[in-house]
Amino acid sequence: MEKTYCKIVLVARMGAGVATPAFCAKRAFEKQGHTVFLFTPALWPELFDEAGTFDATALSRFFEVQRPDCLMLAEGIGACGLDAAASRGVAVGMLAAARSEAEASVAKSSGAPFDFAITISGRSLRLEELDGFDGVVGACAPAVDAAYASMPIANLVAFGPGIMCLQDATPARVAFFDGLAANERFGGAVRCFGAGWPERFASDPTFTHIAYSARSSAACVVFGDLGAGSQNANAPADAREVKSPADALLTDEALVLVRADGAKLACVGEGLSPWRAERMDICEKDITEAHEALIAAVADQQSSDAAFESRRLPVDSQGPFLDGSLLAALESVREQLSERGLMAGLPAPRTIVSVLGYVGMGNFGDEYILATVDRRLRELICGCSIVAVGENPLHTLRERGIYSITLQDKRVLDRVLAASSAALVIAGLLFDQGIRWSIGKAELASSMPHTDIAGIAAYVELAYMNDARPVLYGIGAGPLDVADGRSLVRLMGRLGALFLTRDEATAELIRSCRVRNEQVISLADCAFLGSASDTSFVDEWFASEGIDPASRRVVAVSLREYENAPGDFAERVAAAISRVQAAHRDVVFAACILDSSDRALAERIGALLPAQAVLRIFDAGERIEPVVDFLSRCSAGLSMRYHASLLLGSFCKPCVGLGYLPKVVSLYEDLGQADTLLSMNADTAEIIAALESVLAFDAQRAFALTNRVSELRKKSGESESILLDAIASIAPAKRGEIPEELFLNRVANDIAEKDRLRAQIARERRSVEEARARCAEVERERDAARGEVEEFAHSYSYRVGSALLTLPRKLREALSKGAKGPKES
Repeated sequence: MEKTYCKIVLVARMGAGVATPAFCAKRAFEKQGHTVFLFTPALWPELFDEAGTFDATALSRFFEVQRPDCLMLAEGIGACGLDAAASRGVAVGMLAAARSEAEASVAKSSGAPFDFAITISGRSLRLEELDGFDGVVGACAPAVDAAYASMPIANLVAFGPGIMCLQDATPARVAFFDGLAANERFGGAVRCFGAGWPERFASDPTFTHIAYSARSSAACVVFGDLGAGSQNANAPADAREVKSPADALLTDEALVLVRADGAKLACVGEGLSPWRAERMDICEKDITEAHEALIAAVADQQSSDAAFESRRLPVDSQGPFLDGSLLAALESVREQLSERGLMAGLPAPRTIVSVLGYVGMGNFGDEYILATVDRRLRELICGCSIVAVGENPLHTLRERGIYSITLQDKRVLDRVLAASSAALVIAGLLFDQGIRWSIGKAELASSMPHTDIAGIAAYVELAYMNDARPVLYGIGAGPLDVADGRSLVRLMGRLGALFLTRDEATAELIRSCRVRNEQVISLADCAFLGSASDTSFVDEWFASEGIDPASRRVVAVSLREYENAPGDFAERVAAAISRVQAAHRDVVFAACILDSSDRALAERIGALLPAQAVLRIFDAGERIEPVVDFLSRCSAGLSMRYHASLLLGSFCKPCVGLGYLPKVVSLYEDLGQADTLLSMNADTAEIIAALESVLAFDAQRAFALTNRVSELRKKSGESESILLDAIASIAPAKRGEIPEELFLNRVANDIAEKDRLRAQIARERRSVEEARARCAEVERERDAARGEVEEFAHSYSYRVGSALLTLPRKLREALSKGAKGPKES
């Protein structure tokens, strides 16, 4: 039977870090070749509201483009707008480790019903009895996932010996650990990962800390009914009214991992489920006896090795693993839902390709190339998905429908590259501008690189260390005048990067940086592999403008603000458009807005036109497809912008170019249209002559342009074939388990230090503000007291009192003088 692989969208908090059941499921799915797109509040805060509810409508474009098989909510997360998934054939489900999680997900979700649930629990969660849930259920028993069993910790001395706990704090539980810590014979630490613990016991449960603790602790305390409220109906009323803690971290799966890591499970009290009770290594109802058992466990641990080191790997990692039962549950769910046309899956395992570019900022050319690369790879490699590495992941997700991260999140980037078969760099990013505003090649060590040349070098370096082949695909370069920029290009070459350039000028420039010839191949821009499809947006625009494309010739105008343009540039263009339009009544000029900043220039040119002339504006906002469709329907163009010229050329439409950058000049030479390329200083007469030339586009010129485009498209195909071969050579090794070592930090040390300093500054500022507030309050009290004194000083009572005091004082003074007698003469 042929195996089927799924694309899964997993929404989780990962509250227990690597010990979270959802994380275990993710590792197991990926080890078996499935693709998992992870959305957490830490990675995607914009997609969650203050209550933690996930906004599924934000993934509408993603669902439409990537066609995942299912959306899976974990850890009790709810989602609004689930119809965005359901309406696009995406199954809606949940992953539950406890019945309370399933109840929470159902209660907090809206828009569409749940199609399925997968449970990881030692007991039945009886979801068939759950109100609001009518889906299919796949159940699996808790077990260590195979990937975790082979996942070492990196620091063996980070956590000393001691006792741990995954439950939330209650007064009785705090008192229990206070009593244990106060015993002079207890020689370990107490690390509690649940909610509400005092600082002396509290530990951070996220990321890898639970795993580190489990591999260094003698035991993990599991409280039964101690301080949790009695479930006995005959118990005193005040005992029954004590609210039980949530204990969200204490899942059956977490207990399995902790025990496999080598920590004994120690039950204190009673009331555990039979499944949990069977797995306890220590069971004590009496607090004193429990203390003694834990003291002995820590002592045994310390005596086994005088120089204590944590266990690098789980001590019990022989299986059976979670993978088997979890995959069986997923397949059971998939088979039942496939009868309804859901979760069809794919016949090939995942292939991940990371793509670095200046994406997420609405720059048309980069966005178009990203969308083209994504579409082509998904069409040509079954099971392929790309992860964009750009500037604004939310924009890329919403507008392009592509999962995205940034260079700044180094740990996530490292994990993406570990799973990637190739690490692409796209578009014309190799130029000096970024490095001119940096610290030179020293920027490579910066904690905050961007998609400039130093950031690209850092990306290539990390790709090399993760065995992901760096490919600068359809790359453009120039200028490269700064020595440090050239050094960084040379470094990329030494790291094995393959440069598939979009023109010969770029290839020569990269070779001049002393990159080996065999690593530099001059081909063509991958944008020539793009295609156009009819869109309703363009149809509606033509109708609203009263233009019949069959009888009118539309000239696309794509101009941008440029600091070196002549001062009267807008006037020159306006005059040329006016003259040509007057001479050709069937010609319509339309400004095609590729960037929002282009609109102001277009409107300025339009305002300069005489009454009988008009420059229409075509603006599709952030959408790419309507722009491509529009340009494919035009007859000619007048363009500064590289990708407007390229697209018009790829559709065999002649274009007048304005060569404001070397890349534009190279493109027109490659297209065989150098005679219609003007300098930025071209006057009105030259622009008119060039426009007349392209409007008189004869069969001979059309034949020549068609041949040139065919050659360029063939070269783009060769570039794509080289890329596919590079991916295919690595993909088989990247489709299973993604090896990982567990580190303590989730961010680079220098970023963590910056965060620490920012927090310290914020605390100091709060302290200063509080001091100022106290000073202001004291000043107000002083002013009020002074006012009272002044008011009293002017009062009638004060004046009477002062008068009454004056007479006795004067009498005393007179008597004092009399007592001294007359002065001697």
